[in-house]
Amino acid sequence: MFRPQFVDVDDVLLHVETDGPDGGPAALFLHGWPDLWFTFEPQMTALAEQGYRVLAPDQRGYGLSSKPATVADYAMPELVEDIVLLIERQDAAPVHLVGHDWGGAVAWAVAIERPDLVRSLTIVNCPHPQVFADSLRRKPSQLLRSWYMVAFQIPGLAEAILGARKGALLAAMLEHGAHLDDADLDRHRAVWRHPGTIQRPLFWYRAMFRSMLTSFRAKDPATVRVPTQIIWGRRDGALGKHLAEPSAARCEQAELHWLDTRHWPHRERPRHVTELLSAWFARHAERV
Repeated sequence: MFRPQFVDVDDVLLHVETDGPDGGPAALFLHGWPDLWFTFEPQMTALAEQGYRVLAPDQRGYGLSSKPATVADYAMPELVEDIVLLIERQDAAPVHLVGHDWGGAVAWAVAIERPDLVRSLTIVNCPHPQVFADSLRRKPSQLLRSWYMVAFQIPGLAEAILGARKGALLAAMLEHGAHLDDADLDRHRAVWRHPGTIQRPLFWYRAMFRSMLTSFRAKDPATVRVPTQIIWGRRDGALGKHLAEPSAARCEQAELHWLDTRHWPHRERPRHVTELLSAWFARHAERV
């Protein structure tokens, strides 16, 4: 059974749910937009039964976690620092780090900047940040796929559309895209009633557009040095499959697994993703 707690990571409190034995190897799961901590719940439950200590936060701006008030509060360095401090303050390092969508973006960055904290990395439908930035600049097809990110830049517009009729559009997206049932949708709806819970996640996109297109131009290509598994739903409508192989090429050691799913492979094929995670964690039980 999941156990809730609130972890102080300096300027915010993160709502974190945990399961499994306290002394087990740690696995940390990071959700994307517009998910909450339980997006990987089937995998987390199974892994806890296998002896892993699983942790999943609502990231800043989401769910029951703190919701800072400015766009600058959601820049990638702030998001990364949250997870670094969470790992350190839970005495969980090194963790098996798993991220989907925006959670994948944070996971990529943590693995690049703090490989000492990461035992293994699993990315689900999220490109390496350099690959995504290059694709937005050079591939009109990906820019078209990312049209919603541009729409999210208009203050007030996205909040009004997504918040209309008690979040009906968000609910429809999660129901059809992530295959959420009524019970899980009700968990989301309960959160959307609170101030800022629809707006603040949009600040992630606004902060990204302020920095992403320039943040990697003058830097090293950011090779990932921890063992990396990429799971990619080849029918993702938002992130083209052309992003997957170049992302794997940015890693010293990578495996790429294609699934016949859309953007939420862990929801469409929960057992398959659980098996991939279990096998990957077992192979990387000890850092060399």
